[in-house]
Amino acid sequence: MSLEKVTKEIFIEILEVLDKKLQDNKLELTLNIYGGTVMMACFDARPATKDVDALFDTSPIIDNILVEIAETFNLDKNWINQDIREPLRHIKNENLKEVYTFKSLKVLAPSAEQMLAMKILSARPEPYRDFNDAEYLIEFLGIETLEEVLNIFNNYVGRKYLQERQKVFLNYVGKDLNKSWKEFSI
Repeated sequence: MSLEKVTKEIFIEILEVLDKKLQDNKLELTLNIYGGTVMMACFDARPATKDVDALFDTSPIIDNILVEIAETFNLDKNWINQDIREPLRHIKNENLKEVYTFKSLKVLAPSAEQMLAMKILSARPEPYRDFNDAEYLIEFLGIETLEEVLNIFNNYVGRKYLQERQKVFLNYVGKDLNKSWKEFSI
């Protein structure tokens, strides 16, 4: 049976093993992480994630390394995926910061503002954690007004992507956080 969740501690172990395997193969890699991995590893907003959403250059050697890591840590074969490519095509500004540095591996993650914009864009229902993550990020950033949220969304995504789903999502977030921002009429 595969490990169902990756904790921050396991994630760091995985990165250390990945770095060692990259060194052994005289390779360097930059891993851009997103989603639940960022919420777990950078914000400590959740204890674990089910997979690692990331962008990275791949090759047959890197693919083999990732399979070896899956076997070593008893992870699902899709423990790391690049499914984030689709939502990222809507991001007009990336704001990535280096969050982990090893000898042959760099790990970059989006800013809290970019993560908030991405969570609003996704606005998926449970069991996805977009709602909880957006609330966490709004509190983390000290945001009080809907206009602040919309400015962040516009900066990273653009208001043309603020559709009915995102408006309903923001209405619920505002209510849940007891914010006094004006609701969208849908």
